Amino acid sequence: MKPAPFEYHAPADLDEALALLAELGPEAKVLAGGQSLVPVLNMRLASPGHLVDLNRVPGLDHVRVEDDAVVVGALVRRTPPCCRTPRRAPPSRCCARR
Repeated sequence: MKPAPFEYHAPADLDEALALLAELGPEAKVLAGGQSLVPVLNMRLASPGHLVDLNRVPGLDHVRVEDDAVVVGALVRRTPPCCRTPRRAPPSRCCARR
């Protein structure tokens, strides 16, 4: 099955993304790192009027500690970047270098 029609938005920066989400309201769904929205759309379990893709927005792929909290950006994926590219070393060795 294919998803219901929607309007696709690819903001270039965080300000544009926030403005789009404020303007579109609950009709918009966010596509970001590590989620399974695409299969949900294909099965038509969700049919948003607008899809806002954050994958091109810089600065959302961080994990950092601020004060006494861990801040995880919207584009953080489960696999560290060092393990996403093909290497000769097994992933466990690759990730151990971080």
